[in-house]
Amino acid sequence: MKELLLDAVAAGRDAYVEIRLRRRWTTTVVYRRRRPEVAAEADLLGGVVRCLVPGYGWGAVAFNAVDRAATAVQRARELSLELRPEAPIQLAPIPIRQVESAGDLEDDPRLTPLDEKRRFLEHLTHELLGTDRRIVDSRTTYSDTVHETWLATSDGSWLHELKSEAALGALAIASEDGATERAVDSVALRGGWQAIKEHGGIFAPVAQRAVQRLHAAPVAQGRYSVVLDPRASGALILQAVADHCRAAARGQERDVLELGTRLGPECLSVGDDPTALGLRTSLALDDEGTPVSNTVLVQHGVVVGHLHTRETAARDHAAPNGHALAHALRAVPGARPTNAYLSNGQQDLESFLADTGDGLYFSDVSVIGSEGRRLTLVPGFARVIRRGELAEAVKCPAISHDALTLFGRLDAVAGDFVWDRSASQLHEGHIPGRPVTTGAPHTRFLDLDVGAMFA
Repeated sequence: MKELLLDAVAAGRDAYVEIRLRRRWTTTVVYRRRRPEVAAEADLLGGVVRCLVPGYGWGAVAFNAVDRAATAVQRARELSLELRPEAPIQLAPIPIRQVESAGDLEDDPRLTPLDEKRRFLEHLTHELLGTDRRIVDSRTTYSDTVHETWLATSDGSWLHELKSEAALGALAIASEDGATERAVDSVALRGGWQAIKEHGGIFAPVAQRAVQRLHAAPVAQGRYSVVLDPRASGALILQAVADHCRAAARGQERDVLELGTRLGPECLSVGDDPTALGLRTSLALDDEGTPVSNTVLVQHGVVVGHLHTRETAARDHAAPNGHALAHALRAVPGARPTNAYLSNGQQDLESFLADTGDGLYFSDVSVIGSEGRRLTLVPGFARVIRRGELAEAVKCPAISHDALTLFGRLDAVAGDFVWDRSASQLHEGHIPGRPVTTGAPHTRFLDLDVGAMFA
């Protein structure tokens, strides 16, 4: 394979050439209540070539057979010659690395029969439905994926990597006296069948949360102190980072937070770390062959960095930091987060709540979205904080604030940082979701307008 791809790269002659080829083995099992809806295995192969002739534009060609790589390079070079951008496209220089990490997988999910995976999910589904008589519907999932990636560039970068991951997900719907509520949870881990088997314990708590919400009182619209748990804090940070990346990539300068912009208080420090050990979204090289690095984006409340591809780094006179990532097998890379995080602060949760007094506690997120710089968050589960202690569950409407206003109201960051192991994906409009990980501690925001969509 290596010799074939390097020969194809040479077909680009004077152009910069980048070939990425991925093979993906997947297993998916889905239950709707006690009925299996999906039990499937797939083996997909896809590649993409990018060429950049000096002084011209990008040419890109997707292909789905290894022996078509050289032809795809020639066609991508022809496409490059058809484009003349107003400003020449430059690529920032990178350290050249050759990474070979495609040995045998320690926990290869392909070695476990599909029927064993189906029976495992069936057992967990029955356990969820038997938690409470008010659980009337459910959707449960098991999935695993093995990725094999080859990347070759005319600069000399090379990557051959083999890795696997597995995931479980649960949706529970509870109903009683005309009221209906739902709750969801998931877990996704690097590894395979052995790694995920120990995490079926997420299913019963999902059912319990759905039941708890059934007769929870709604929160009146108003202004509250709000504590976010690590998962909700991480989701909020991810949305802000992702929106900033999209705005920068599209040249929407009015929505890009320039270096030196104060986003929040001293306790706000944000970054993205694709080098974090053990996470399913961690990398050695990005999809351009750039070595990855922990990139600080906000330090003590001030914007100090951006996520970059080689092209955006050259444009901004910055160093590439290994965040050029494609969202699909045959897609070109763009600047995207991998492991977005909010740095640790101080205090444990007990003292954190005691200092809060009265307010609201949000755990998980059912909806998070944005429009321009406005962020909207709907909690997956909420409780009252009364006299410094967690009290009854409540139904809580959305929080919607301009990002600068929202982070300006960040009051404190706890010292209980954790990486979230849920099966999170970053969605970008019509583009399919790409796996992403978030990490954060608890956070506290003061005087948030809860329930008003335009605060």
